Amino acid sequence: MSAYVDRLVQAHRTLSRAIRQERARPGADSLELARLKKRRLAIKDRLSLIFPDVSEMRCAGRAALKRLSRPVGVGVRS
Repeated sequence: MSAYVDRLVQAHRTLSRAIRQERARPGADSLELARLKKRRLAIKDRLSLIFPDVSEMRCAGRAALKRLSRPVGVGVRS
């Protein structure tokens, strides 16, 4: 389950970054922005099905971001 949540959080983060980049671009494409926002909302809806409580979703998102930002091999013993 945590791998699935990690993928959803990463996809949400990637879409948020794409939305910011599109908004910053001169002559931003409003249709592209709408498409990106719709995809991001769909991911948020999936997360809300897993975590009905918003505070629980935020905690899970933060934990996923920590796992995703950790360098490969950290915490792994040989």
